[in-house]
Amino acid sequence: MNVEQILDVLRALLADRPVEVYEIPIGETVVVVPPDSVHPAVRALIDQFSLTHLSTITGHDTGQEIELLYHFWDGQGLTLRTQLPRDHAVIHTLIDLIPGAAFYEREVTEMLDVVFEWHPMTDRLILPDDWHGDPPLRKGDG
Repeated sequence: MNVEQILDVLRALLADRPVEVYEIPIGETVVVVPPDSVHPAVRALIDQFSLTHLSTITGHDTGQEIELLYHFWDGQGLTLRTQLPRDHAVIHTLIDLIPGAAFYEREVTEMLDVVFEWHPMTDRLILPDDWHGDPPLRKGDG
């Protein structure tokens, strides 16, 4: 994976948006993108770099927002990081680009109550069918 070429493409794609890039000390580059840019950024990674190995999607509730991390791997790591408002955690699904994202999106939906627009599967994956509490990884309001 040529990270510099990928960053050039993502910066061009998001030319009118702020793009923050930093490295963490395990061979991982993190690119912060707005939520509505995740889908086009992933399309560019696939179309221009054949980067299709989405190893997982992780997320956490910071108390102010829901942060999602899309972890890609091809000899080294590239993570797209985005933040969603806690009261409207909605983002476009990636399953039209990477069908295997369905599993990760369903997990994030159950654990953090994130809605992936256009995701066709609504049945439970992890939580019991009779679950009636708050999403387990959401922080309380107080």
